[in-house]
Amino acid sequence: MTDVVTTIRRRGRPSNAGSTESGGEVQSLDRAIALLEVLALSDGMTLSEVARRAELPTSTVHRLLTTLERRGLVGHEPASGHWMVGLGLFRIGSTYLRIRKLPEIARTQIRELSHAVDETVNLSLIDGPQLICVAQMESHAAVRAFFRIGGNLPIHASGGGKAILAAMSAEARRAWLGSDQLQRFTEHTHVSRRALQTELTTITERGFSIDDEEHTPGMRCVAAAVLDEWREPVGAISISAPTVRMPPERITDLGARVREAARRLTMLYSGR
Repeated sequence: MTDVVTTIRRRGRPSNAGSTESGGEVQSLDRAIALLEVLALSDGMTLSEVARRAELPTSTVHRLLTTLERRGLVGHEPASGHWMVGLGLFRIGSTYLRIRKLPEIARTQIRELSHAVDETVNLSLIDGPQLICVAQMESHAAVRAFFRIGGNLPIHASGGGKAILAAMSAEARRAWLGSDQLQRFTEHTHVSRRALQTELTTITERGFSIDDEEHTPGMRCVAAAVLDEWREPVGAISISAPTVRMPPERITDLGARVREAARRLTMLYSGR
C-alpha cells in the first residue's frame, strides 16, 4: 500500500512573509529613523557625512534618503549636496504640540518623586496672579501638606509661583506681578517687588525656589520650573511638607531632587 501525502495550500501570505517583515523591512525602517535622528543634529549634511555618522553604506543611505525625500520627510539641496530634515517631518512632529498635556506627561514623574521623598508632590500652572494645582501625589505621612486639586495660591507667595517667576523674562514678570505692593499672608511673605526680585535672582542661580512659610505657617515647599521648547516656563513641580519634616538641612537635598525632576519633565515636554 502506498502512502499518499496531500499538500494543502493555505490562502493568504506565504509562510515566510513574517520573516521578511520582521527582518529586512523592519531593519530598513529602523535605519531610516536613525538617519532622521542624524539629520536632526545638523542644519545640513552631505551624503558621505550622513553615512559616516549613521555607520551605514553610502548606497544604503542614498536609497533611504531618496525614499524619505519623496515623502517630504527630508530635503535635498542639489547645489550644495546637503541633506536636511524636511517640512513633512515638522508637520508630523507639530501634532505633538497640539495634543501634549503637561499633567499627563508629568504623572509618572510626580509619583516617582513622591515615593522617593515620602512627601506631597504637586504640579502647578499659573493663571493670572494665582498658581493653580493641577496634579498631585500625596504623602502617606500622618501629618502632611495638602492642596486641593484646582485650588490656588498667590504666585508671589508660593514655591511653584516663585520658580515660574524666576524663569520668566523681566517683561513678563512685571506683567504678572502687577503693582509694587504685594499681599501679605504671613510674616515671611515678600510684600514688595524689589524684595521679591532679589530672591528671584537667587532662585535662578540655585535652580529651585523655597517657600519658607510665606503663605501658610508651619509649611515649607521647594519647587522648580518646567520649560517649553522656547525655554519659557509652563508650570512648576514642587515638594511640600510641614516645617518639622523640612528643616534647613533637608532643603538642599529636596531642592536638588525637585530640580532634577523638573529637568526630566522639561525634556519629556519639550524635547530639550
